[in-house]
Amino acid sequence: MFLKKLQKKEEETGRTSADRYLITYADLITLLLGLFVILYVTARVDEERYKEFAKAFSEFFKSKDGKEISGEGLSPFLGVKKGIPEPVLPYADRRNLKEIQSDIVKNLENYLQRGEIAIEAKGASLVITLPEKLLFKSGKAEIEPEGEEVISRLAIALFGLARDQEVAIDGHTDSDPIRSFRYPSNWHLSVARAVNVAFLLISKGVPEHSIVVRGFADQRPIADNATPEGKAKNRRVEITISEQKPNVPNTKGYEANEKGR
Repeated sequence: MFLKKLQKKEEETGRTSADRYLITYADLITLLLGLFVILYVTARVDEERYKEFAKAFSEFFKSKDGKEISGEGLSPFLGVKKGIPEPVLPYADRRNLKEIQSDIVKNLENYLQRGEIAIEAKGASLVITLPEKLLFKSGKAEIEPEGEEVISRLAIALFGLARDQEVAIDGHTDSDPIRSFRYPSNWHLSVARAVNVAFLLISKGVPEHSIVVRGFADQRPIADNATPEGKAKNRRVEITISEQKPNVPNTKGYEANEKGR
């Protein structure tokens, strides 16, 4: 109504009003509204029609006898039995244990020189020993700031592990029993410490599929629990990096093992 009055006034006076721009502005808004309506309508997918199209397209590529014409019994439309081809992604070059060990030594050089961390190659495995004093307070499982720094440096060296490379985090305690409200036994404490270390590694980028968490309480000592020095050595977290054996269940379940029989 306002725009009509404005146009009539201009016709009567023969002059262009200062509010003339409102006509162009209103036209622009109307066009934009129409554009967004069209975009909204065209963006909506008719699911039923899509299914009909997919079915018709799949039937078109079948041979006359009803068998699919692509190799290994797969339809060219479906690509694979699951319906969508798995993407081919570029993977980082696979590192062997020696290369991983070299990266760990480089990142934790200061701690290794001071003897605060031990790293040892055992056959097809690499074992890193982290003492309690570097990671936790006595009787606690929360990782201390210095321990977080160590785990972060270690995570950088373990980034991008292959799927057949395993990182086992083992918690160990000494023989002194613990009976707190939070940790009723050494089993609880050893597992909690291993879980916290594993979770921190994952949060720093270590592949979750490679992680294994175990707690051994005081059942696997490496020193005599009769002395304070021996107990200190037994209170530790061991991180073992190894190549997974063929018979070990993987993230795909037992399918791979069943095919090999």
